[in-house]
Amino acid sequence: MKSTVDIERYARLLQAVASMSRLYSDNTIPYVDSRFVEKLFVETTGAKDLSRSDKSFDALLLPDIGVGIKTFLSTSGNSKREKVAEFTSFANNGEFEGLSPEELALKAASFRNNRVLSDANELTIAVEKSIYHCLVRTGSGAIVHEEPYVLVDLTNLKPTDRSGNILKKWQSIGKGVFFTDGVSNYNFNGSKNVLFKEFKFDSGAGIIELPIFADIFDRITKWFDGGVPQSIKVSDDAGKELVTIDSPEYGRPGIDFVVLPLYSVRTGLKEVAEKSGINQWNAGGRLRKFGEAYIPIPIEVHRRCPGFFPPRDTKFPMVLPNSAVSVQGKVCQESGKALMSDPNTVLGNWIMKVLRPSLKDSDFLRAPNSGDKPFGYRDLLAIGKDSVIVRKSIDKSITNFSLEFAPLGSYEEFVNDF
Repeated sequence: MKSTVDIERYARLLQAVASMSRLYSDNTIPYVDSRFVEKLFVETTGAKDLSRSDKSFDALLLPDIGVGIKTFLSTSGNSKREKVAEFTSFANNGEFEGLSPEELALKAASFRNNRVLSDANELTIAVEKSIYHCLVRTGSGAIVHEEPYVLVDLTNLKPTDRSGNILKKWQSIGKGVFFTDGVSNYNFNGSKNVLFKEFKFDSGAGIIELPIFADIFDRITKWFDGGVPQSIKVSDDAGKELVTIDSPEYGRPGIDFVVLPLYSVRTGLKEVAEKSGINQWNAGGRLRKFGEAYIPIPIEVHRRCPGFFPPRDTKFPMVLPNSAVSVQGKVCQESGKALMSDPNTVLGNWIMKVLRPSLKDSDFLRAPNSGDKPFGYRDLLAIGKDSVIVRKSIDKSITNFSLEFAPLGSYEEFVNDF
């Protein structure tokens, strides 16, 4: 699978930005920021930008192709190892302590696969169709390299040295381990808790020349004088100007969005209730369906953000990332402590497949059984997400809500920001 990049426009925009390298550096090698490359890919493909959502994928080529976007420097050779996953929270939880080199490789690779599958299930991405898009900067230009975005083959791990040569025995190299799955070479850096993947490319194919303007300061002064940008003024309902900003990309906590935890905050400890919340399917009282779940709404959210949600039991349109079609959402239970879908299995199926990527659609067609293990906070740690962002927008007088998973600690950050 290859992307549908408009390569002429891609090269033209890349050259324009790289020509400004003297703004940042005296280096003879063009400077290209990685965030720009993400924007460049989105601009020249029409992809959806995921780069600020802390996912395994930086862009989504509709309907179901995930794209990991990398930019790196390679002045010699035809390969480079780049970070593809970071496991700081796992390391802080002691997951890598006391492991042999082989166990370390397997655990890091397993965590990587689980995170990718979790993100793919959240967004309905087909991993087998997905790709890496790489902009490789060379001495005087850049090349575009694309390759399949594949999971690590956990059944075929073998130890290697730093150059990728297979070893007879597993061994630590530095504070990490180097290994291959027969398709790609990897190494886990135990000091940084980072998994690296080796990208191999043709260093002589399709070089995009990137000239640098020595007089860039004079040039941008002329560009600016030729068209000074206008500010955007924001006013309150009474017409009083509140603030002047230069970009419409902003969100107001409690008004445009709230963050809800997938765990209970009642005890002050991060615990997932065994028979409520995302484990509602495990509650008693009546025959349950596997997949019944709701998202807890702490009383603190209602107190700080009054009026964000419609009144209790009032249905409203709610969009999940795995569907372009909205479902019916509502706030339920005493004190409005639950955000549900109608039926509540729709929301539950989405949440549970993200938390446990091994679940299949057929699992949600049955009643719970003794083999179904309730979710705990460890399951949230395993995917690096413990909260959900609920965004609110108004289109033609219709209020819409959309949901997406949020990284560890997002709920605390949201509350503290108030």
